[in-house]
Amino acid sequence: MSDAVKLLLSLSISGTLMAGLLILLRPLLKHRVSKSIQYYLWLIVLLRLAVPFSLEESMMNQLFHKKAITAAPVILHTDSPITKEEQDITSGPGVYPAVRNEAGKQNDTVPAATQPSIPKLFNQYAIGLWLLGVVCSLAINTTGYLRFSSKLRTGGRPAERWEASMLAELLGRSSRFQVKLIRSSAVASPMLIGLFRPIFVIPDTEYSETQLRNILLHETIHLKRFDIGVKWFTMIVASVHWFNPFMYVIKKEMNRACELSCDEAVIRRLNTAEKQQYGETLISVASQQQSPKGVLRATFSEEKKLLRERLIAIMKHGRKPKIAAVVTISVCALIVCSAVALGASVGPATRSSTAEVGLLPVEPPVISVTRERESEPIGNILTRKVSWDGIKYDQMSFYQTAWKSEPSLLTGLHRPLPGELFSIDFGPYTPDKVEVQMAYLTESYEESMLPILNVPVQKQNNSYQFINPQASTSDIPTTGRVYSITAEWGVNRSEYIFAADGKFDNWDTPLNYENDDYSFTLTLPSSWAGKYLLEEREEDDKVSFDFINGLSKSGLLFSVTVCPRETWERLKEEGQANLTKIGEKENNVYLFQTPSDVQYDTANERVKEDYDSMVKDLGAIQATFKLLG
Repeated sequence: MSDAVKLLLSLSISGTLMAGLLILLRPLLKHRVSKSIQYYLWLIVLLRLAVPFSLEESMMNQLFHKKAITAAPVILHTDSPITKEEQDITSGPGVYPAVRNEAGKQNDTVPAATQPSIPKLFNQYAIGLWLLGVVCSLAINTTGYLRFSSKLRTGGRPAERWEASMLAELLGRSSRFQVKLIRSSAVASPMLIGLFRPIFVIPDTEYSETQLRNILLHETIHLKRFDIGVKWFTMIVASVHWFNPFMYVIKKEMNRACELSCDEAVIRRLNTAEKQQYGETLISVASQQQSPKGVLRATFSEEKKLLRERLIAIMKHGRKPKIAAVVTISVCALIVCSAVALGASVGPATRSSTAEVGLLPVEPPVISVTRERESEPIGNILTRKVSWDGIKYDQMSFYQTAWKSEPSLLTGLHRPLPGELFSIDFGPYTPDKVEVQMAYLTESYEESMLPILNVPVQKQNNSYQFINPQASTSDIPTTGRVYSITAEWGVNRSEYIFAADGKFDNWDTPLNYENDDYSFTLTLPSSWAGKYLLEEREEDDKVSFDFINGLSKSGLLFSVTVCPRETWERLKEEGQANLTKIGEKENNVYLFQTPSDVQYDTANERVKEDYDSMVKDLGAIQATFKLLG
C-alpha cells in the first residue's frame, strides 16, 4: 500500500472515530454544553479529516507503519533461484577495469515481489480511482451551486426598500460586509448564498416585520461567522473522503450543529416574548421542499426533524448549571486529545530538512564504498530492493547472492585488512538508518558455516563508517568475506552487497612492521615469523628495505624503496621491471619491487618450497602498505 493511500485511509478512520465519539456523547452534551462549542467540536473533526498532521507515536501511524518503525532488517531466504527480472547493479570506479565494466551491465536476476495480484492492482490504481471520485464529487456540487446561484441572481428581484433598510440596521453602518437582499420564487426557505459575493435570498412571500427581523437576525449570524465558508470546506472534505459512507452522517451533523449554534447566538439577545416569536417564525417558514442538490447555503429552516430540535433548544435555553463548565472543558479536552492521539499515517522519523538528512530517493541510489588503505572505491556492488513503495521482495540471503550472482561478485576483489576502516557515501540521499552484516565465505554455497556478524556502524557527517571485523578464530577455513549494507529512507529499504578477499583471515595474528625513519608500515602474515631477514640498502639517492627468505639467506622476496620523485621518473623511463609505486609523501616516492629472476638454489627442494609459499603472500603484503602521519 502506497504512503498516499495509507495517509488518506488513516485520516478517514481518525475522523470517523472522532465523529462516532461525538455522537455517543450527544446525550451528555445536549443541554449541558453550548451549541457553539458543539459546533466547534465538529469543526475539529473536519480538521482531523483534512489536515495530515500527526505525531510519530499516534495510533494511526503505529497501525499503518508499525513494522516499518520497529522491525530489524529482514533478510528473506529462499531455496529456489531468484526469478528473472531486471536488477540494477551499481558499481563505482574501481581498480579492476574488466570487473568494473562487467558490473556495469544489467543483471537479470532480481527478487520477485511477493504481493498477490489484487493488492498490487489496488496499489497501482487506487490513487487514480480516488482522484476520479474526488473530481466527480466536486463537479456535481460545484455545478449544482453555479446553476442555482445563476438562477437566483438573474431571476430574483430586489427586496423592498424597508426590507433592505432593516438589513442595513442589523449589520450596522460600519459593517465590513457587502451583502444584497433579494426575493425569489425559486426558494422555499430564507437562505444565505455566495462565498465572495454573499446574497440573502428570501422566498417571494409576505412576511411581517417581526418575522423578517427574525429571519435576517439568523442569516446575519451565519454571515458574520463565515458559516458559508465552513460549508464549502465541509463539501471539499466530503469530496476527498467520498469513499467513506460515514461522511454523509458527518455532513448532516455539521449542518445540525451549525443551525443550533446560530439559533443560540440569536436568542441570546432576546427576551422571553421575543424567543417565542422567533420560534413561531421558524414554524411559519418551515420549508415544504428541499433545495437542489449541490447548493451550498446557510438556511433559516430546512428539515422538520431538525426544526423540532431547534424549537426545544429555544425553549430550554437559559443559564447552564455549574456542572456544565466542567463537562464542557472535559469534552473539549477529550476531543482535542483524541485528534492528537489518533493522528494520521505520516511514516517514521519526520525528516527535518534535506540539508541535514539528505533527499528522499525515488529508486535505491548508487553508493560509494571506500576503505582506509585504498583511495579507489570498491567497484563491484550489487543493489537490490528489500521493501520499496509498499512492496516487499522475496530474495536469497546476501551470502547465497554472492555465490550465485551473475556477473560474479567474487572476482577482482579488494583485500582489506582486519580492523581497516570502511566508509559508505550515499551522495545527497543520506539514509535514516544503516546496518551492516558480514559473512565469512566458507566451502558451503548455501549458508556460511560460521556465524553472520552484525557490524557496528557510525555516522560521520553525511557518510557512514564501519570497522572490518577481525579474522575468524575458527578452524573452519575461509576464502573471503561478503558484506550486506541495508539502508532505510522512511519505509523504503534497499540492500547493497559486495565481497572482499579473505587472504588475511588465514594470517592468524599478523606481524606489523613499522619504519619510523621513513614513516611507513607493512603487515606480514604470522607464518613469516622467524622466516625472513631484513636488510637496509642505500644506493645513490635511494634507500631500499630488502625482505629476504631466511632459509636461503639470500633469496630476495621483495623490496620497499624510497626515492625522490625525480628518481622515480627516471626509473620509469628506464623500464625497471616489477616496480610499482605504492605511495608518495612530500618529495619522496615509495616503490614496491619483486625480483625478476630466481633467488634460490633450484636444486634445494626445501628452500624452493619455503620461498614459493612466502611469494604467494606478496600481493596481500603490498596491499597493507600505509604511510604514517
